[in-house]
Amino acid sequence: MISRRREHQTLLEVTTLSLRHGQDLRAILHAATVAATDVTGAEYGAFFYHDRDEHGDRLDLLTLAGAAAEDFPTAEPVRNTPLFAPTFTGAAVVRIDDVLTDPRFGRGGRRGMPADHPPMRSYLAVPVTSTDGRVLGALLFGHREPGRFDEDAEAAATAAARGAGIAIENALLVGEQRTARELAEDREAAAAAAAARTELLQSITALLSTSATTADITASVPRAVVEATDCAAAALYLVDPVRGILTGNGHPPLPPELTALRTVALGADDPLADAIRTGTPVVLTGAGARRPAGPPEQLPWTAVSTLAVPLVERNGRSLGVLVVERDDAEPTDVEVSLFTSVAAQVALALERAQLLDAERAARENLAVSVSALTELARTLQRGLLPQRLPVLERVAVAVRYQPAVVGAEVGGDWYDAVALDDDVVFVIGDVQGHNTTAAGLMGQLRTAVRAYVTEGHGPGAALERTNRLLAEMAEELFATCCLVRLDQGSGTVTVATAGHPAPLVVDGAGLRELDVEPGPPLGVDPEAAYPTATHRLRRRSRVVLYTDGVVESRAEQLDQGLESLRRTVAAHAGASCEELASRIMASIPHRLDDDAAMLVLEYAGPSAQLEEAALPLPADVRAVAQSRAFLRTALDAWDAAELLDEAELVLSELVTNALVHTDSATGVLLRYDRAARRLTISVQDRSTRHPRERHADPDALGGRGLGIVEAVADDWGVSLEGEGKTVWAELAIETP
Repeated sequence: MISRRREHQTLLEVTTLSLRHGQDLRAILHAATVAATDVTGAEYGAFFYHDRDEHGDRLDLLTLAGAAAEDFPTAEPVRNTPLFAPTFTGAAVVRIDDVLTDPRFGRGGRRGMPADHPPMRSYLAVPVTSTDGRVLGALLFGHREPGRFDEDAEAAATAAARGAGIAIENALLVGEQRTARELAEDREAAAAAAAARTELLQSITALLSTSATTADITASVPRAVVEATDCAAAALYLVDPVRGILTGNGHPPLPPELTALRTVALGADDPLADAIRTGTPVVLTGAGARRPAGPPEQLPWTAVSTLAVPLVERNGRSLGVLVVERDDAEPTDVEVSLFTSVAAQVALALERAQLLDAERAARENLAVSVSALTELARTLQRGLLPQRLPVLERVAVAVRYQPAVVGAEVGGDWYDAVALDDDVVFVIGDVQGHNTTAAGLMGQLRTAVRAYVTEGHGPGAALERTNRLLAEMAEELFATCCLVRLDQGSGTVTVATAGHPAPLVVDGAGLRELDVEPGPPLGVDPEAAYPTATHRLRRRSRVVLYTDGVVESRAEQLDQGLESLRRTVAAHAGASCEELASRIMASIPHRLDDDAAMLVLEYAGPSAQLEEAALPLPADVRAVAQSRAFLRTALDAWDAAELLDEAELVLSELVTNALVHTDSATGVLLRYDRAARRLTISVQDRSTRHPRERHADPDALGGRGLGIVEAVADDWGVSLEGEGKTVWAELAIETP
């Protein structure tokens, strides 16, 4: 692509030189040398013009770019030495990374260079030839450092040489026309003809300098040729190598019934095909003059002569044919030369247009491919995220997922919500990386977290188990995650994070974080612990869980993103969760370099009037008596003494069971819902073994504890937390 852009730039500049400098040959060649020196990256460049002296052929320095004339030798003209011969005879381009190591380089003076020659290591030389192969001169480029000219520079220099050759021919042709005009007896007629030809060259040059596509060239050149000359018709036929034909567009256009004449087989016996095969102009006159594949009587004009000039690319490949038809006389040699120059300019313009067409097509194909990949990635991403969220009694939920603005890769951000009776667990997470591996791992982690939460594990325990699972999978990626468990009735919130930002809460009391001691990201330390923290939402609240793409970017500091998020949340504290989520996404201050996921909760506030009391327990038999006394005091304070008998029995059995089977009873938590008149008794221990109810024999002295709890309590269960568990039971005062 770089090479094509260099060629395009050089072709555009050089092919318009005669338009800008008229017939000033020295100015044209100097401008071409300057343009070529710049595009090749040379330190200096020179144009040597072909001439003759008493010793035979020679090349004289005509113009310089990047160096002063006194820096070059002037005593003798450049000779065809072994180093220069391939270029000055028109045989080949010479490109040398270091002339000091090249055997063709001379041995006198400064290793082959005259004393007054500027330093040179890198060397590039391109012959300048006419359309019929005559050597007109050479473009030479040098640089004091080795290895400065690559294939792109060679292609650009070759394009410049091609354009310079055409500029010289145009200037010489105009000079010949000027001489012919001065010698002609009818000076006015000769001047008019020369002016018309000069106008044609100028108009074609101007037209081609603004023609950006192949279609522009084929549509405009035939009309320009007809309008600038006295020919009957003109057409451009381009080679279609896939179908092996020439396809044409001309002026005036052919009538619909003659559309078959717009194509010619490359192997046909036809002047157009002959011009392609021979690479030289073909002239047919009289009865032989015809349009391709059609006799004269089919044409809407009379053809006295047909001129077919090949459009030859600089590497010798034929691009097509310029066809000029006369209805009054056959073309003169001067006119053949004129249209040969026109064809050379058209060929250069077609090369440039084809480069642009190819680049444009590549961009369009790339855009289509990126669009398809992006849509595929987004579809996969949407498939991995939950398709629906639970409908909750006291919580409304809004979610947002915004992919990064660059690339077509799948991200690892996710969110989830799991309903558990009166509780609900909200999850936000982010897997490192942007690829299908990260997306697949995200799906596995989301499933694992959901499974552990559904089993009854608390936020910390669910993260610990997910972390160990990720370590066992031996994945090289890690992930961050945050879990929030909300008791809808009481507003109690339990939070645990694995290297993830803590949630934000905004309510009537202001904006704050749900503080929690963070654990490391998942997959970093298989033995990591994930502490939990408990908070209370005592009124209507908004809770915002988010991934780092919301607040971080390569261009913005993390503090700026966090501050922007805090301002937005605080400013719209009373908005619905949907409106708040939209406001946050719209106010992100940076361009999304990473995916951004968000889960916004709109909590209506607690519905229960809760009383709570907690008691740490010793790990011995004193724990039972202490827990009973603690229970009696609490129930008296809460005016719920009618629950005392059943509650004492359940509490005693749960504490005794923890002491006997785990030797690690750690505490009692009592929670009383005044509105529902319901008491929850929770006993914590340090064992993760799930208690099992045993069937004791009638004469056995123990083994009936859980059976008693089952019989007395309205409900009971087990919640796992980290390296321990909580066994709980509920008792309700029956309403009369």
